[in-house]
Amino acid sequence: MAARLVKRCTCLLREAAHLAPAPAPAASPVGWLRITRAAHKTLTSSATSPSSHFRGSLTELVEKEPMFTPYPEPQEVDRLIEKATRPEQLLELLGRDHHLYPNHAALILIHLSRLLSKKPEDKTSLIQDARFQQLLHLVNSQLSLIWHGTLVKLLRSLYKLALPEGSKELQSVEQEVRWRLRRLKYKHLAFLAEFCTASMQEQHSQDLLAELLVHLERRWTEIEDGRMVVAIMTKAGHLSESLMNRLEDKCLELVEQFGPDELRKVLVTLAAQSRRSVPLLRAVSYHLVQKPFPLTKHVLLDLAYAYGKLSFQQTQVSQRLATDLLPLVPSLTPSEVARCVKSFAFLKWLNLPLFEALAQVSLAWTFQASAGNCCLDWEKPV
Repeated sequence: MAARLVKRCTCLLREAAHLAPAPAPAASPVGWLRITRAAHKTLTSSATSPSSHFRGSLTELVEKEPMFTPYPEPQEVDRLIEKATRPEQLLELLGRDHHLYPNHAALILIHLSRLLSKKPEDKTSLIQDARFQQLLHLVNSQLSLIWHGTLVKLLRSLYKLALPEGSKELQSVEQEVRWRLRRLKYKHLAFLAEFCTASMQEQHSQDLLAELLVHLERRWTEIEDGRMVVAIMTKAGHLSESLMNRLEDKCLELVEQFGPDELRKVLVTLAAQSRRSVPLLRAVSYHLVQKPFPLTKHVLLDLAYAYGKLSFQQTQVSQRLATDLLPLVPSLTPSEVARCVKSFAFLKWLNLPLFEALAQVSLAWTFQASAGNCCLDWEKPV
């Protein structure tokens, strides 16, 4: 723990030193004091809100990544690409007197796929457009100059655009990604695995996914973000036994950073794969008991299901689940009541106030149903 804290402080001081302006020699102590205060403020905010950096999905993490371009400052075409609201506006950029860098052509394709995701019926006409083919040719001729993050987004965009599997441009981008797998950041590998898993029925996704799983397993020590390890465990953990073992070890290391949603996803994933990892279950149970964060109805039901499915009984956790579910009983649906009862039955945990409330709700539903049938019979003509 102390070693990780020192490493974190060192990284924050280094980042603050890069971001802060270089102080004058005479004022260097004051400058370093400001840097130290900034680093302390960042460290304090991250420590007091451990789940703040888990908001959003892995896709959002990569989408929000700043674009690195080979030119020193933003060009006018960057602004035009960002403000485009129709595919026609993006295609018109090819006919204007703009100097398009390789990243510009890739960004146009990425933005096209976002716009067409709202109107999938326009994909066929777009692919047949001569300007779109010109754009593909421009990207294909300059693939080696496109930056890593943009290349990863470009591949996903081409998949979304539903290009023919034998498309030369699609195969070139796939091959370029394969050549760069060792140089890509781990979050890019996880991002690729996430959308390749979603389209596993396609052969090109299966081939790329097989290579990604190998790299994800070999470089698992590079994971430093709890959201990432949870996303990989959820999306691709079931595809590789050895990768899942590594991810469980990483979860044990990062579990103190998890929020309630991350803990829920870990337990549900373990339950779906029937993996009774006792050390990880004990660690998750400890943080569920010790941390005072609120648990919503869906999180509570999922946790009860996971513990019941894995037959892992922990007295304090079961008591907290029952106590937190008790005031939510009136808002439960019949299927949620049945699921709750079944989960606690698997746990062999009897909480009298909770089950009395569930019984009262069930009786109330039965009475309402009977009253409704009586009313229907009364209204029938004689």
